[in-house]
Amino acid sequence: MSTRDEWIEAGNSAGSSSFSRWIRVVPALLLIASATFVAAYYVPLRRAHMLLIQEQQRSNQKGTDLEQTLSQVRGELQAKTAELDKLDAERQQAAAAKRTGMERVEQVKTEIAGKLDRHIKKGIAAVAAAEGRAFVVLSEGAVFLPGTVDVSPQGQGILCQVSGALSASGGEAPLRVGAVSGPPDAVPPALHAAYPTPWELSAVRAATVAQTLQDKCAVPGARLSAVGHAVHDPAAAALGETKLPPGRVEISIALPGAPPAGK
Repeated sequence: MSTRDEWIEAGNSAGSSSFSRWIRVVPALLLIASATFVAAYYVPLRRAHMLLIQEQQRSNQKGTDLEQTLSQVRGELQAKTAELDKLDAERQQAAAAKRTGMERVEQVKTEIAGKLDRHIKKGIAAVAAAEGRAFVVLSEGAVFLPGTVDVSPQGQGILCQVSGALSASGGEAPLRVGAVSGPPDAVPPALHAAYPTPWELSAVRAATVAQTLQDKCAVPGARLSAVGHAVHDPAAAALGETKLPPGRVEISIALPGAPPAGK
C-alpha cells in the first residue's frame, strides 16, 4: 500500500470516528436544549398562565359578588322607595282627612250658631270649636235663677235648644256638660256660704244642668257627663274675643270625622 493510500485510509478512519462522536453528542445537545427551553420558557409561561387563570377566576367571583350585592341594594332601594311612597300617601290622606274634618267642624259650628242666633245676638251664648268638639257656651245668668244653682224656666228652654242643635249636628254622641265659676268675690254670699270653693260651686251647677237635660230635654242619661272646672275655662282659647261673663256653662259634643286634638 502506498503512502497516499495510507493517508486516505487514515483520514477515512478519523472521519468515521468523528462522525460517530457527533452522532452520540447531538441527542445529548438536543436533550440539553429541550431542558433549557422547558426551564427557561415553558415553566414560567405555564406558571404565568395558571396565575392568569386564577386571577380571572377571582375577578369572575368578584363580579358575581358585586352583582349579588347590587341586586340586594336594588331590592332594598325599591323596598325603601315603596315604603316612602306609602308614608307619603298616608300623610296626604291624613292631611286631606284633617282638612275635611276642619271643614266639617266649621260647618257644624255655623249650623249650631244659626240655630242659636237669637241668643248669640243677645250676648248670652257663643259657639266655638276646639279639639274636635263643638262647644256652646252660655252665661250663668241665662241658665240659673239669680243667686242659686237652680235652672230658670228661660234657662231650661235654652238648654233644650242647645242640646237639640248639638244633637242635630253631632248625632247621638255623648254630651259633656261643664261649668266655670266666676271670680270668688263675684259669687253671692249665700252661694259662697253653701259652696265655699269654686270647685264645689261649678260641680253642682254642671250636675244640675246635666239633670235638667235628662229630665226636661229628653237627653238620655247615658249620653251625659258633668264636670266642674272651677275658674278654669277649657273653651276660653276657642272663644277668642267673645264677650261673655266669667261664670259660664259649656255643653260640648264630639264631632264625627273631626281631627283630634294636636293632629
